[in-house]
Amino acid sequence: MPHHHTIDELTRQFGAYLAGVQDRLLERYKDIPADRIRQYTKAEAERFADMPVQAFVPILVERAVRNRLEHEGVSQ
Repeated sequence: MPHHHTIDELTRQFGAYLAGVQDRLLERYKDIPADRIRQYTKAEAERFADMPVQAFVPILVERAVRNRLEHEGVSQ
């Protein structure tokens, strides 16, 4: 039976990587409210929390948030 990860487990395991992702997004999208970027980052991390291979979660989170922001009409 597959293990279901929680966002807390994901944060413990990849916290530094996810913080780096969030920092890069905040730097890239300076005109977007930081709270929105933090909210999107957390939401995307939660969406990927149950993936069996966790090593790619930070990369997937960053891509998903970038796509979401760019589809809102904010491109860099």
